[in-house]
Amino acid sequence: MTIFKRRPADVRELPEERKALAERYTIDAEEAQRREDAAAVAAEREAAEQARRNAEAELERKAAEEEALRAAEAEERARRAAEAERRRREAEEEARRAAEAEEQARLAAEAEEARRAAEEEARRVAEAEEQARLAAEAERERRAAEEARFAAEVEEARRAAEEEARRVAEAEEQARLAAEAERERRAAEEARLAAEAEEARRAAQAEEQARLAAEAEEQARLAAEAERERKAADEQARRAAEEDARRAAEAEAAERARLAAEAEERARRAAEVERRYKEAEEDARRAAEVEKRARLAAEAEEEARRAAADEEQARRAAEAEDARRAAEAERERAAAEHAEPPIESESESALASESGANEELPIYRWIGRS
Repeated sequence: MTIFKRRPADVRELPEERKALAERYTIDAEEAQRREDAAAVAAEREAAEQARRNAEAELERKAAEEEALRAAEAEERARRAAEAERRRREAEEEARRAAEAEEQARLAAEAEEARRAAEEEARRVAEAEEQARLAAEAERERRAAEEARFAAEVEEARRAAEEEARRVAEAEEQARLAAEAERERRAAEEARLAAEAEEARRAAQAEEQARLAAEAEEQARLAAEAERERKAADEQARRAAEEDARRAAEAEAAERARLAAEAEERARRAAEVERRYKEAEEDARRAAEVEKRARLAAEAEEEARRAAADEEQARRAAEAEDARRAAEAERERAAAEHAEPPIESESESALASESGANEELPIYRWIGRS
């Protein structure tokens, strides 16, 4: 815009009327220029204020996005940790099932071995009975009196063998029932421990969710307060901008101080959020350590229980072995008694002496062969 300024030398050369018109025009032009300059300054100030507001809004938006990103990352880490914990528990459960299957297979093999040993023992007893029966028949043909005695001894041995077989079967049945009861107790104990661990995990998860919700609510409240403070500050700045130019410097200084205070407050709030996040991570780590200690204690208890069960099984096996050895000793003693040489009677001696006189008779030939 062209600005007309008064030139005193030229005005003095003009006539009075033109001089007055020129002065009036010059004054009007200067006044218009001053108004235009004031409007331009006000527009620049308003543009700078709007740019400042836009920058603050952008900073706040970026801070909110950063906070949301951190919350999403924390949630993702928590989800991954839960997934890893679930996989670890599944692996432990699979290992436990494999150990139980191996234990059951071992017990079944031991039971099968015991059954085979019992069958072998029964077979031996049957063979012994058959031999005793054959011997008794031969002895009955040779001696009627000895037949009754041998038959009674054989019957007694058979009854003892049957009693021993019955005792062995009862011991196996008791061992099987005890093993089944132990497995049921183990299953109940493991189910109880799993339920307690699941309940503790759910409680910790609920507490963590409540804490996160409280923190989110607190952050939202702080953001709302900051927004109210910012709006109040904007209103105050707008009112301060409407004042005269004399207080412009003071208003600008106050605005800079306020911005510095807000920046410091935002930095403090960010530090507070970071501290709370670190505290949450520390709480999660402590909870994981507590859960690990509980798991180690449960494993130690399970190991001690298994050791006690193995000791009990070893004791029962030793008792069964002692009973088997006693039964074998009893059977050997009975066999030794059956193998004793028969006592010849006087009548048999006489018959043997007479056989020398007449060996052609059938009765003497039979006695000589016997």
